[in-house]
Amino acid sequence: MFPTKILLATDGSREASLAAKVAVELANCTASELHVVHVLHTVLEFPYPPRSPAKEQSEALLEQRRLKGLKLLDDQVKWVEEDLGGSVRSSYYREGRPEKEVIRLGKELDVGLIMTGGQKRLWFERIFGAGFSETVLRRADRPVLVIDERRLQGSSVSR
Repeated sequence: MFPTKILLATDGSREASLAAKVAVELANCTASELHVVHVLHTVLEFPYPPRSPAKEQSEALLEQRRLKGLKLLDDQVKWVEEDLGGSVRSSYYREGRPEKEVIRLGKELDVGLIMTGGQKRLWFERIFGAGFSETVLRRADRPVLVIDERRLQGSSVSR
């Protein structure tokens, strides 16, 4: 049984671009809806005094990051539709912990598949904690497909 809805998590990276190519191919072949999400990782706020210059600077930086995140999402949707020949049903911008937000949105939309790009991580990074794709893979209550460039050799996806 094919998924009726696919949620593609993107951050604009090379790995996410590969996942987008596979997601479009899968959605087109199975007549599934394609949804795209970008989550801005927000850091904990420091306890600044109410009107300190550091707080204003932090808020200005966060606003810049928000605008970049929205532009990235818009650019990814245009790229998927115009260059890859996909049809994006909806796009979503979220803030918070990317793993949690992607899993939460997957539940909200009742998607049949979450897709993301795998990231190459150094051995010592793997020892100290799981990355985004590993966390989503382990914690999601629905199927997750992680596209890893190293495992795409021989695939029909053009690079």
